[in-house]
Amino acid sequence: MRSDRRQFLQGLGAAPFALATGLSSAAARVPSPRTVPDFPNAGSFQSGDFLWPKKKGAFVPRTRSAGPPSQERRTWEAERERALADPAATGVSPEVAEKLKAMRFEDFERVYYTGPAQPQGEGPVPGQSTRGLGPLGDTVSVGHVGIIEVAEHGIPYVIEATPSGPGGAGGVIRTRYADWLENYSNIQVWHGRTRDLPEAMRRRVLDVALSQVGKPYDFFNFNLNDDRGFYCSKLVWMSLWRAASIAADDTPDPRRGATFPPWFSPKQLISAKRIDVLHKPGEY
Repeated sequence: MRSDRRQFLQGLGAAPFALATGLSSAAARVPSPRTVPDFPNAGSFQSGDFLWPKKKGAFVPRTRSAGPPSQERRTWEAERERALADPAATGVSPEVAEKLKAMRFEDFERVYYTGPAQPQGEGPVPGQSTRGLGPLGDTVSVGHVGIIEVAEHGIPYVIEATPSGPGGAGGVIRTRYADWLENYSNIQVWHGRTRDLPEAMRRRVLDVALSQVGKPYDFFNFNLNDDRGFYCSKLVWMSLWRAASIAADDTPDPRRGATFPPWFSPKQLISAKRIDVLHKPGEY
């Protein structure tokens, strides 16, 4: 009996060690979460796909420290004043014009960069948003998107509407993907494709975008089907609309100047149910 008891107690003492050893072995067998690369595989690109760049860990705080206005802010304010000087010419309703007049740059950032637009008629809602950097590493928001062209010999290019691209060029421009990436630092890139759209039709989307190369950048042109000027996500919306009769946000009326906010943002595009996100290095 005493011998059996001794063996039993020895067994109890060994049990925690065996349990710990078993847990350690089991933990070693559990695979670690898969690390997603910062950049998509360019070999998976197809003409008519989309790219969204974003600076790692970027965000916009609820309040901003006092300081000299950025070039982005000055450009935005100047363009707003130009649009408000003749609202009818830019398709802005009197109600939206009044809201734009009262809108601060910080309000604009929240509305444009946090995602889907607020319900019609409502103003901006305070909150955080994310920001990235623009084509030359400046403080243009994460709200940027370009269209992919896979050219001869499989060399990818990016078609985009930007206020300032490589070499200072602005408007709708075409840039080799490798050069496009070199203009950024510390970023991640998302890759997406229009869902259930045949390859030939996606090529037509690209062709529409290519036909706009050389057109000016215009952030306050609120008719998404007006090809006199573009911002980045407007170029995508119009290209899809003209090539495939698809409204990226399922709102087929391109005249957005009568609702608030009047912009269609890159965040809305990447969140749209018509878009398959093929490479997602994190939350956009």
